[in-house]
Amino acid sequence: MNFLYIKHTRIIAMAALLAGTVAACTPESSEKELGPLPTASFTAEPSASSANRIVVTNTTPGGFLFDWKDDNGNVSKLEKDTLAYFWAGEYLIRYTVITSGGYDTTSKKVTIAEDVKLQDILKGGDMEAGSEQFWTLLNTGGAQTTIKIEDGKLNFSNTSKSNGAIYQAVNVIAGKFYSFNAIVSGEGATDSWFEVYIGTAAPETGKDYSDNKFIALSTSAGCAKVPFAGKPLEIYGCDGAGVNKKGIMRFKKSGKIYLVIKAGSSGTGTLGTGGISIDNVRFQEEI
Repeated sequence: MNFLYIKHTRIIAMAALLAGTVAACTPESSEKELGPLPTASFTAEPSASSANRIVVTNTTPGGFLFDWKDDNGNVSKLEKDTLAYFWAGEYLIRYTVITSGGYDTTSKKVTIAEDVKLQDILKGGDMEAGSEQFWTLLNTGGAQTTIKIEDGKLNFSNTSKSNGAIYQAVNVIAGKFYSFNAIVSGEGATDSWFEVYIGTAAPETGKDYSDNKFIALSTSAGCAKVPFAGKPLEIYGCDGAGVNKKGIMRFKKSGKIYLVIKAGSSGTGTLGTGGISIDNVRFQEEI
């Protein structure tokens, strides 16, 4: 790949923005004058399919490299793209465009009127009598944690070292918002874990499960050591990829995923008196 060598101070700033984007380029000996400095401009309009998605489009003449960022974590390098927002609120979109004349940056605020609307796609998440039919017990090998549904809760308990899980498969659609939430209670555990996995790998009998730990209670990470009651797991959890994400996620690919709830202890640890219970489990999909 060859680029013309351009004698102009603006190229220094442009090179900084291009760093990491273009590789293996060698300059030619010819010279070319830069064009006029650009004035960055773009449009930001709600998507026809959802008011929680904003379509951003470059309107700067001559643009050939684009950089979008906002204070919601959206990023893009496309000339036109869609930025997604789960929560209602005001967001600042920052945009940088590069042309043959240099670069310019501008920003624009957008307002999202409502939170994303959701519907629960999990079965038996209320953990009432009969919910057992929707969940599959998973033997993870070795001594098993006692797992049972009673009094409207799913309870995990033990008296020594153990491990065990329960799971359910659901189908997800790429790009949609999903939300996990649940309530956990316990009297305080030692050397223990209580974990929710949201993975694509199918659970196998006799094997531990470790595909994408989303949110967890972990005494080694500093939570679940003292009594807790009615705590939102998606907020109270102190371990996993979903920490500080308030249970919100999106998937890059459509297909089947497995929601796995696993708990156990190591050494002489236990899940505490009465174990750890979870109820009101919800896995909600954007409508």
